[in-house]
Amino acid sequence: MSEEERELHFGDTLPSIPDWDDEWDDRVTKLVFIGIDMDRAEIERTLDETLLTEEEMLMNWRELKDPFPAWS
Repeated sequence: MSEEERELHFGDTLPSIPDWDDEWDDRVTKLVFIGIDMDRAEIERTLDETLLTEEEMLMNWRELKDPFPAWS
């Protein structure tokens, strides 16, 4: 919400918003897994493996192999 919209809805008292960012306000992205007997450590390990290395962050990303099939 813009500052004007927040003032319109909340007046002078803004609600407590978790993950509030002073620069970007309430823009938050969260990944949620819903299920039974999920192995959190395994999920976190697998996701961590997908992160780019420092070297990959600095390179031309177009040089990386695209794991997805071509769109037709």
